[in-house]
This record gives sequence, C-alpha cells and structure tokens, in this order.
Amino acid sequence: MLSHSNPQPVRERLQGKRLLSALRARGIEADNVTRNRRTGVYTVKFTTPNVTNFYSKGTDPARVWARRIEECFDDVEIIDTYDSIAEWRPQKPVLFATVFLRIIERPEGA
Repeated sequence: MLSHSNPQPVRERLQGKRLLSALRARGIEADNVTRNRRTGVYTVKFTTPNVTNFYSKGTDPARVWARRIEECFDDVEIIDTYDSIAEWRPQKPVLFATVFLRIIERPEGA
C-alpha cells in the first residue's frame, strides 16, 4: 500500500485562468480564457447557456462582451472579435462569441 507523506504542491494558475478569474470577479461570465505564448494574445470565449436548445436566444455578440471588458479593465487592448451565429435557427442566435485581447504592459512608475 502506497502512502503519500508529502502533499503535492498547488501549482500556480496559468495566465489564462488568472484572467478568467479576474473577469468572473467583475461579473463577466466567460467560459474559458487561453493565452498564446508566442503572441501574448488572450482568447476569451463565451457560450450560450443552453447550446442544444433549438430556441435558445444565444449569448451576447462578441463586440458587446469586448465593450464590457474594456469598461472593467483599463489595461486591455481589444484585438478582434468573432461570433459563431446559428443561421439555421430561429432568431439566428450567437452560439459562441470570442474576444481576442492583449494586456497592455505599463512601465513601472508611469
């Protein structure tokens, strides 16, 4: 029988998950955030609450989410937005909204 005398250290949250926590703390309910290591661009994804419901009204468009993010954070630059729209459904809802952003690094003392 194996016993673990040393508990595993809790690893630090990755940058995308830290931004996700910060967004949720300010009332922006994003589903997931990832960061491209090479470019430093964050991808913030929003999903309709009930994707499988044919009559779901969908989520807000990405430009609306981008405006909310800009209102909550003064150190972000919105790079682009993208909506995945269900053209075949009534009311053509946005099923998935994606916001691409970059954190603006300010020099210390500025």
